[in-house]
Amino acid sequence: MEKEELEVQKSENAVGFTKKSQRKRRIVGAISIIVALLFLVAAFFVGLTVGRGETDAQERSLLWMIDAVEENYHDEVSRDELFDRLYDALELDKFCTHYTPEELETLINSSQGNNEGFGVSFTAEGGAVRISRITQNSPADLAGLKKGMYVHTLDGAKAESSSSAASYLGGRESVTLACGYEADGSDARACAVHRSNYRAAYCRYADSGAAFCFRGEEPALTETGEGFAAMPADTAYIALDRFEGRAAGEFEACLALMKERGRKHLVLDLRGNGGGYLSILCEMCTFLLRNAEGKNPVVAQARYRSGRVENYCAGGNDFSEYFGSDAKIRVLADENSASASEALIGALISYGTCGYGDIYLRKGTGTAKTYGKGVMQSRFTAPDGNAMRLTVADIYWPNGKFIHGTGITEGDGAVPVSAPLLPGVTDTFLEKVFANLA
Repeated sequence: MEKEELEVQKSENAVGFTKKSQRKRRIVGAISIIVALLFLVAAFFVGLTVGRGETDAQERSLLWMIDAVEENYHDEVSRDELFDRLYDALELDKFCTHYTPEELETLINSSQGNNEGFGVSFTAEGGAVRISRITQNSPADLAGLKKGMYVHTLDGAKAESSSSAASYLGGRESVTLACGYEADGSDARACAVHRSNYRAAYCRYADSGAAFCFRGEEPALTETGEGFAAMPADTAYIALDRFEGRAAGEFEACLALMKERGRKHLVLDLRGNGGGYLSILCEMCTFLLRNAEGKNPVVAQARYRSGRVENYCAGGNDFSEYFGSDAKIRVLADENSASASEALIGALISYGTCGYGDIYLRKGTGTAKTYGKGVMQSRFTAPDGNAMRLTVADIYWPNGKFIHGTGITEGDGAVPVSAPLLPGVTDTFLEKVFANLA
């Protein structure tokens, strides 16, 4: 078992293991068959040699079924394909996943910030293709692509769909995208992007005077442009994209810059942040728990099926390092703020760092809310390199609240903000929040 994860399953075009999109059919069986599958896959992973005479009736029946399909099905089905479908059957909820050794290596490298590619993701909207995410310090970021832009053409050919755009990039070393914020393409400009290895970054800083991003082979805070003129002069803005890589160190560097530039209040942007690792969450909470007591206050509590309870604690209790007693901390979130993001909000609320009235949620057509993921996954790796990520525990806030399936909502007292999910030339959500803070 490796590090615990609080992470929402990534969509095909957001970060993508496309193998899952190719597995359309699943084996559906009774509980006894699932138990047999568990035994069989475990045996396969560790290379056990199990004699048929030593297995019980369920396992013998399953092995017989595999042989019957392989030998008699009207279309040829390889044993590898059968095992692929067995792996799918063991994905008992949408957060459980099987990884091949190659996929696992990619996942680990990405979680550490060591990426390869373009650093851009797409989504579909009303028949158009838009940029849904830009990884900071990636080739796409450095080339000037922005979240929310429409993608009109790829190397001169029309972008037909988000999936075809992702596939097109997957096989190329460079690509020229025609992008802009107008749906009709009237402001489109050509942008050449080249595939490369890069160190991803996860935090950005801005205030009323300047904006800073992490840049370079060993990313460091670098001034990149103007700040938000509408932001109160005593307030800093930090956006956190993921709880991965060096995000905790980047976050503290942003806090240090906030202090250096004389800002005492904070707007923390968790929109689109689907989670990451508990260890990084705990490090960040070192500086964010206003009324916590003790050296290492509890940030989240994992409750297991066995009844075991495990506390995850902050790396320290140093709120006063960067914040005064009158500091106000507001949080921005949307329907894609999930898991570790929701756990962070829970810790802030539990210790009085902020109240529900300091949480701003994007409101679309329905109730404004966060994703609602309050369960934890652990990764189990076999000697041959295959791995499984399984949901192993429920996660509770320090105050005992459990938000799985519901999330944080405007009904809790959070402030709804009507705004589109993706920004245009300006970010309507931010404009409305800053106007409220003025």
